[in-house]
Amino acid sequence: MRFRLEDFETCVITNYVLPDGIKEKIDFLYSKLGIQQGEPKRNQRRPRGENKNDLWEKAKPPVEFKKTVINEKTGIEKILSSIKISLNKLNLQNYDKEKDSIFEALKEIKNCEEDSNESILNIFLATSQLNPFYSKFYVQMLNEILNEYSDIHEVFLKMDVIDKYKESLSKIEYVDSNEDFNKHCMINKENDKRKGLCIFLIELVKQEFYDEEILYELFNYQVELLEKNENNKESVHITEEIVENMLSLLKEGMDVIKNQDYFDNIKGKVRECKEKKDKEGISKRAIFKFMDMCDSF
Repeated sequence: MRFRLEDFETCVITNYVLPDGIKEKIDFLYSKLGIQQGEPKRNQRRPRGENKNDLWEKAKPPVEFKKTVINEKTGIEKILSSIKISLNKLNLQNYDKEKDSIFEALKEIKNCEEDSNESILNIFLATSQLNPFYSKFYVQMLNEILNEYSDIHEVFLKMDVIDKYKESLSKIEYVDSNEDFNKHCMINKENDKRKGLCIFLIELVKQEFYDEEILYELFNYQVELLEKNENNKESVHITEEIVENMLSLLKEGMDVIKNQDYFDNIKGKVRECKEKKDKEGISKRAIFKFMDMCDSF
């Protein structure tokens, strides 16, 4: 089929008027969109060489950046910070190097009038709680310091880390995350630090700073707290955390405990705990933990 030019000319609409209903709808859309009739169409094409990032830089609002003010540490505070940095780096490969750095820092501190012995020991405790995996090296370093500095040794004995751990264990809290998420997270951090302190104490026993009987003392204290809460349904989460600490004590300290006369007593008590299924304050999770302990004997 072929078409002539005249055929197309007859199809051209030269004077078409939209129905009133359509025009009303278009006018309504104009008013809603805030468009003026007859408004010229903007050229949306970007100028050559101008990319999207350039457009964004022009469009985004100006932001006033405030300089971060870093208060540089000086004096004793700076030296203590260097000890903390060395402890965080400490491992088997660089032990001697970081030991030299720490002892050099201690010499500087001793030349100052300010007494920083407790601050030094607190750095060791805090670092051990956060990084229990390296407790062996922290305790080894601490022992060398205590042998060198009798005044620091005396302060460490007065700090009584065993009592610190017991006090922490007696103050276990629980808050549901739906009730107070921030506090729930803070409590979880404290729980981790407590177990870290437990491992630190075990390492002190392994490296013969404390007597082996300390581990039995800690175990009995854990059992005492467990029995205190085992009939209280509201204490389920507290008893679970106590059991977690008990598991840490036995797992990390087993090499020492299994050679002690009290080992049979510990095994017997754990087996008793495994049968506490009827206690409202003891969850199934805790019972499974006791079963794991029994399997490790």
